Order: sequence, then C-alpha cells, then structure tokens
Amino acid sequence: MLRKVRQIAASFVIMLGFTQLYSFSSAAYGYFMSDSGDYRFVWNYWIIGLFAVLLLIGGAMMIQNDRFRLHVAIILLAFTAFQAFSVYFYQIKTLLDQTEDLKGPFNYTNLILAVISLCLFFLFLLSKKRDESLLETREQGWKTKWLISSVVFSISGAGLAIFLSAMIIKHFQNPKVSDVYIFTNDFDAVFAIFSAILLLLIAFSSLKKGSYFMAGISMGIGFLYLMNYLWFEQWMTFSIQNGYEIAKNENRLFGIQFVIGVVAFLSGMLIFIGKKEKKY
Repeated sequence: MLRKVRQIAASFVIMLGFTQLYSFSSAAYGYFMSDSGDYRFVWNYWIIGLFAVLLLIGGAMMIQNDRFRLHVAIILLAFTAFQAFSVYFYQIKTLLDQTEDLKGPFNYTNLILAVISLCLFFLFLLSKKRDESLLETREQGWKTKWLISSVVFSISGAGLAIFLSAMIIKHFQNPKVSDVYIFTNDFDAVFAIFSAILLLLIAFSSLKKGSYFMAGISMGIGFLYLMNYLWFEQWMTFSIQNGYEIAKNENRLFGIQFVIGVVAFLSGMLIFIGKKEKKY
C-alpha cells in the first residue's frame, strides 16, 4: 500500500473512532446528568466506547507505519459487524414490525459507518506491503495554499460552532413552553464547544504542515454534523407527509450544523492535499 493511501485511509479510521467517541460521550453525559436516575447505561455503550479507543489508536498507528495493518483490519471487521447488528436490530427490525402503525424514518448513520468500515477493511486486508523508506523530497511550497484553505475552513467552523453553542445555551437558560426543542439537548452545546476547540487546534496544526490525525478528527466532526442534519431533514419530511408540524424552531440550528459539517469535512480533505511530508 502506498504510504499516502495508507495515511489517508488511517485518517478515515480515526474519523470512525471519533464518531464512536461522540456516541459514548453522549451516553455517558446523559447518564451522569440524569436527575431521575432511570437512565440505563446499556452494554452496547461500553462496546461503542471500546471501539472508539481501538479505532483512534489503530488509526494513529497506521499513520505512522504499516506494521499493524492486519490488526486494524480485524478491528474494522468487528466494527462492521457491530454496526450491521445495530442497523438490523434498531432500524430494519423496527421497520419490519407490523404492530407499529406509524414508523419513523430510517437512520442511515450506522449503515454508512458500516460501509466505510467494510471498505477500509478490504483495503487494508488486500493491499500489498510496499517499501516506504523513500519519502517525498520535492519542493512542497505549492501545498501551502491548500493548508491555508483548510485553516480558513477550520476557523469558520469553529466560529459557527461557538455561535451554535451560544444559541443552545441561551435557549436552555430561558426555556419557553411554546419553544421546546425536540431534537436538540444541552449535550449538543457541549459538543459544539468541544468541536470549536478541536477545529481551532486543527487550524493551528495546518499552519505548520498539517496532520493526518487532525484531518480524521475534522472529518469526524463534519460527518457527525452532516448526519445530524440529514436525520433532522428526514424527520421534517416525515412529519409533513403525516400531517405533523414539529421542531420548526430548530431549523436554524440544523442549518448551522449543516454548514459546520461541510466546512469541517472539507477542512480535513484539504489537509490530505496540503499535508507536507517529512524530509530526510
């Protein structure tokens, strides 16, 4: 496997790990912030947390060298199986349930994660080992403009994330009965602040030579926000088709999330182009 291809693929592994870190953090936050004590931290949350650690570490190791390629491939296969199980148990099985008259829209997030993971598994499994001792020594000044573009996107995303968190915090500080959030909770404000910090760190790393690890984190942020937006749009379409009117006051929030998702994902992709290699 070519070094550049391996490192880009490793960034996608990190992206997968970051999505699981988000899911685990959301569950843990809900557990510790629950006042009633009826929040159950079920077994699959621990599996999600384990995959978050394994994928992040595995991706980081694959960026450095090809030594653990088969180990990471096994992790990806297990992750694919887990996501496939989640898709069947929580999505397909529910849709096939004849006892429910009104079924919600299909959530594509786990399915997309499973497909990405499976593609990475075959890439790592079937690729041949190559001599990676020769590193790029050509002039790399042309890459600077791509890294600067990544910095601009990252800073823009960070600013929007801060604005998003401020809107959510303001809402929950002065909640109104007529302005209830259905798809947004206080963890979204926490994650927006965390995303802003990460995007600023990504921008800082891109000012130097870029980082494949940070590219994966940036794409992870982008992926999560884009999937949140898609999920919201599916529910809006579903509610209109069934004569409901819900969450109109959240349109602006998810519009901002869409923009954050686009700029964060593009920032990660631009790092792939502009990443400056070491010279020996």
